[in-house]
Amino acid sequence: MGFMQSSPLQGATYFTMSDGKCRIRLKEPQEGCITRVTKDGNTVHEFVHDSFNGKLMSGSVVDTDFGKQWKFVFADAKDTYVLSLKYTSGYAKTLVMALCSEKFDPRMPVTIRPYSFAPKDNPNKTIIGCTVTQFDHKLERPYCSPRDPEPAGRQILPDLEVMQVRGETIYDDTKQLEFIRAEFEAKVLGRLSATPAPAIQPPSSTVEAADGDDDGSLPF
Repeated sequence: MGFMQSSPLQGATYFTMSDGKCRIRLKEPQEGCITRVTKDGNTVHEFVHDSFNGKLMSGSVVDTDFGKQWKFVFADAKDTYVLSLKYTSGYAKTLVMALCSEKFDPRMPVTIRPYSFAPKDNPNKTIIGCTVTQFDHKLERPYCSPRDPEPAGRQILPDLEVMQVRGETIYDDTKQLEFIRAEFEAKVLGRLSATPAPAIQPPSSTVEAADGDDDGSLPF
């Protein structure tokens, strides 16, 4: 369980998602890490992984120094992992909606694989999110856009509100975010309460970070 390759870390491991990867931000460079410059000009050191596997213990929305975030606590036999994602991020939205699937079994681990790509018909657009699987089967999101011609039994999400701000068109997804959060709290949190979340130990060599490089386009 955990990441698909081992990392020399102890205690709670904090990670986030950015550029289609799981990223463990380090306090100091370590063997096997990569060093890069983020879009805001900061130099960071990270272990980078394609996917993560663990059992979900808790999930909540909190206010942090990075702004409002989703925080998910995962655990395996010996380790605790904390995934931090921007509240508005496509990674967070797609993860939360997948966990709301009626096929999600809270007793068992899930595999999360983030993605980031540009559609062939619109190379200037970036689509970000994550695919969640359990028992090698994808957890389909039980929601769809109001503009989806074939909802196929899925619940329709609140539509985006369109506003004009200083001559620019702005798409506000506030109602959609509130709806997704309420669905998670109603459908998932109660099923997790039977197994208390582990106490989070201070990280020895990782630092908390939010997915700050690419929010991507709105998924709906």
